[in-house]
Amino acid sequence: MKLDDDVLYPSFFRTVVGVYGFSFVMLALAIVPGLNFTYSGHGGPSWFFIPLCGPWVTLRALDKIWHASGTIRKWYVWFFKVTLPAYVAGSLALSWVAAMSLQWTYGSKFAVRGFFLDMVSPIPLWYFGYTPR
Repeated sequence: MKLDDDVLYPSFFRTVVGVYGFSFVMLALAIVPGLNFTYSGHGGPSWFFIPLCGPWVTLRALDKIWHASGTIRKWYVWFFKVTLPAYVAGSLALSWVAAMSLQWTYGSKFAVRGFFLDMVSPIPLWYFGYTPR
């Protein structure tokens, strides 16, 4: 993408943190053994917040693109073309790591597919009664 010299573009790093930071924190809480008590098998508070990761990313992406104008909007479209596939692929891999970490900590099975779908689905599926196996 060719950038104009006279336009001040948003910081790539700050935009990544602003859009994907919540999801990174929720994954870190699931992966780090000392912190994953928030995902206890008996309904820790993080199980309520994890389905909000997908809607958060979706709404932040739409908000950034909608409220930008001109070349900044083109930059945001390019940014999300690059980072959204990386987010989905990274969420799949890290969902497996998180499910294994939770399984080793609590001894019960956690569905990788359900964790992944909670991370990337723009509409939380548990609102519709979906429970992965």
